[in-house]
Amino acid sequence: MGRTGSDVAREAADMVLVDDNFVSIVDGIEEGRAVFDNVRKFLTYVLTSNIAEFVPYLAFVLFGIPLPLTIIQILAVDLGTDLLPALALGAERPHADVMNRPPRSRTERLLDHRLLLRAYGFLGLFEAAAGMAAYSFVLWQGGWSFGEPLADHAALYLQATTACLVAIVLLQIVNVFLCRDERISLFAQTSWGNPLIFVGIAFEIGMILAVVYTQPGNALFGTAPLGWQALLFAGPFAAAMVVSEEGRKWIIRARSSRKSSEMNE
Repeated sequence: MGRTGSDVAREAADMVLVDDNFVSIVDGIEEGRAVFDNVRKFLTYVLTSNIAEFVPYLAFVLFGIPLPLTIIQILAVDLGTDLLPALALGAERPHADVMNRPPRSRTERLLDHRLLLRAYGFLGLFEAAAGMAAYSFVLWQGGWSFGEPLADHAALYLQATTACLVAIVLLQIVNVFLCRDERISLFAQTSWGNPLIFVGIAFEIGMILAVVYTQPGNALFGTAPLGWQALLFAGPFAAAMVVSEEGRKWIIRARSSRKSSEMNE
């Protein structure tokens, strides 16, 4: 006890209750679990776009195509559009069933193989595919042929890299909602439980519009205005990302439910 306990008892104790209320132990555990979960959400979200940023450079080296995404555009994602949504994920409230879960292992890490596989080997692949497909679509629409040189300042090249950037950002907007929980369906979550999410998304949309459709944004980030076809091109990839992630979560919930039934028996 922090108030009524002796100095000797407080110094020897593993835990000191400042308010002498045992309920504080439960509250502290709940907050600790929420912080752990939120850091994992944050990491999953920010790491997902790394694959979408890496694959264009891999394609550039392996196939000799014009670079689909420039360094300054990667910075626009990492330090611009992703920043506020990622911070909003770190401010999520504890989930209603957080205290019903069994304690996690003391050796469990924040950054483990499950998180990396989900971010790099699953969600990130959808973003990479969307970015490269949008880039290829704009080049094809502009009449470019494989192996044909394309100047860095050419209008077609600027539009193609912009399409890649926009596709990544649009799927990251969807990814914010997917990263809110590792197991629970997107459609079962409380949409307005964290208004900071929507503030972050509004900032993300506003920034990408400024990058694409203003002269200062074009000059700074090497972009060019896009038509509606290129903007909508990422839609099917976003839908596939949602459906696949919902399927993955369903499998996890089914396995967890089966294990619980076996333990009860």
